Amino acid sequence: MEGRLAVVTGASRGVGQATAVAFCRAGARVALLDVLDMDETVEQIKSLGGEADAYRVDVSDRSAVQDAVRGAAGGAGRIDVLVTAAAIYGDTTGIDDLDEAELERVLGVNLKGTLWCVQAVLPRMREHGGNIVCIGSLAGKIGGVLAGPAYVASKGGIHAIVKWVAKAEAANKIYANAIAPGAIDTQMIAGKGYQSNNLPLKRFAQPEEIASAALFLASPASSYVTGTVMDVNGGFFMG
Repeated sequence: MEGRLAVVTGASRGVGQATAVAFCRAGARVALLDVLDMDETVEQIKSLGGEADAYRVDVSDRSAVQDAVRGAAGGAGRIDVLVTAAAIYGDTTGIDDLDEAELERVLGVNLKGTLWCVQAVLPRMREHGGNIVCIGSLAGKIGGVLAGPAYVASKGGIHAIVKWVAKAEAANKIYANAIAPGAIDTQMIAGKGYQSNNLPLKRFAQPEEIASAALFLASPASSYVTGTVMDVNGGFFMG
């Protein structure tokens, strides 16, 4: 990753933060996007001797995303990697209580936010190639009981986006893949009723383990991998 520029969304905590730090350790410059404060992530990266610029952005706002990506690309106009980890879980777990406001909120951040970020970086990758890694979810593949319908729909849509991009941009040497994690030990699942003893490995994933998968998919080691949804779920789903 030496000398490459990676844009990471959802970088204030959890998988986004772990991914930003992992890319820094691998030698990349990192541009951080999040609606929340990212000072902690910036400090971690600086403590490792890395470079990071933070952009306070709501990824559901297309114009704000375009501005942030333009700023991150700078004069060279080049972005090498995009990792989209910004997401919200939503408050509704059943369909009966789902209303339009909740649907718009979850799809706005998770699905539209991913699309806007992909749309913003593609023109800055086409001349030299690039890697796009989107954080999806196991719930987007097999449905979810604890995850609500809006969340499941948004993550399934993300899986579809990377397949479309992988086909549409293959000639430009742009790779697009998704990661479908199971339960991750983050604030997002706290109090949601997830039980680690139901998993073959008897524990939740750590954010750093998802970050390692993202690093692989953005590296030359995955040079024949595109359009895939990588399962990282501790053996909960094997298919």
